[in-house]
Amino acid sequence: MLKIVDHALVQENLTKIRDKNIDRVHFRSGIIEIGRLFAYEFTNTLDKKSVSVQTPLGIAEGIKIKDMENIVVVSVLRAAIPLVEGISKVFKDAEYGVIGAWRSEEPPFKAKMEYIKLPDLENKIVIVADPMLATGGTMNSILDEIKRRDNPKRLVVFNIISAEPGIEKIFENHPEVEIYTCSVDEKLNKEGYIIPGLGDVGDICFGRPCL
Repeated sequence: MLKIVDHALVQENLTKIRDKNIDRVHFRSGIIEIGRLFAYEFTNTLDKKSVSVQTPLGIAEGIKIKDMENIVVVSVLRAAIPLVEGISKVFKDAEYGVIGAWRSEEPPFKAKMEYIKLPDLENKIVIVADPMLATGGTMNSILDEIKRRDNPKRLVVFNIISAEPGIEKIFENHPEVEIYTCSVDEKLNKEGYIIPGLGDVGDICFGRPCL
């Protein structure tokens, strides 16, 4: 399932962070806000049950959202840090995991994973947060690793921007996955970056690493 989140506030924040002249502080804050709004959007898909509550003057009917405590959010370091910060403002009872993953600079952009810390994922709703879904190689490897360890109840990907090749790769290998994104962009350049995209999210958020 592919869900393009077209809420006006999401799209306004996307427009702001696409601007090449945006400063680091406002870029990060825009991503945080998108993460928060994504989480609100996703909450509408969770099961609900009817409950009664005693008010000061009587009984009122309401709802309780199921599975709010059955969520695991996986941050793909380092670019997903602000996205997860926004998600955590809604899913306060969630568990969190991290995966240090990146891709090689040359085609076929093979994924590398050297740090993995995940809680129990069995029968959990697992949300993998990574701002960009470009070739799909890294995300595909992450989903492989998650499914190798446990059997999640739902497997969800939050991306700010996705590209068709990445979407196709994920659905080819993991057809049950739910992808939430703000935009599906036109193409990839020869370096594997999404066009028009955002650029290198990690570098814009935190600075270019000194190797």
